Amino acid sequence: MFNQLAWEKVLWLLGITLVVSITTSAPVTAQSPVKIKNYEATIDTFEDGSSVFQLRGKASHLGNFSATGEVNLVPGFVEGSQIGNGVVVFEAANGDRLVGVANWILGPVGEDSILDTSVHFTWRDSVLLSDGTIVQSSGRFVDHRPPGLVVVDRYCCTTVCLPFLGCFTRCEKCSSR
Repeated sequence: MFNQLAWEKVLWLLGITLVVSITTSAPVTAQSPVKIKNYEATIDTFEDGSSVFQLRGKASHLGNFSATGEVNLVPGFVEGSQIGNGVVVFEAANGDRLVGVANWILGPVGEDSILDTSVHFTWRDSVLLSDGTIVQSSGRFVDHRPPGLVVVDRYCCTTVCLPFLGCFTRCEKCSSR
């Protein structure tokens, strides 16, 4: 059995441990993911599976922004669908850049030329573009990046064929759902 002196030592050590842990631990705060609204988007898909995309609009954590990206697509699990990953560079109105990886799922283009998409963006320190350029997150996004961004939307598509250049499909965010 513990005597009175032993219990006092145990309680004293527990008290010190509690005080140290409270004063040295950083507060935990949850940050919400990026929310995008009032935006325009285009996706150009080429016969070789490469695609480029552009976004422009307003988002939490960014304010007014523009974004460009590249993605390599391969056939998906459902006939006519495609999946792929690539890179994206978001630029806020003040010039701060937020760069990341984009994971895409594109459903098959329906008979009505409608394409359903899902894109998940996760942020990185830097990304490598297909031309060899390295782009880094900058400004407020160097040390503080939001959790991520998921965009699920519907696009209206047309295929364009140009002499000597081949065909590509341009999909733009449909004006009405």
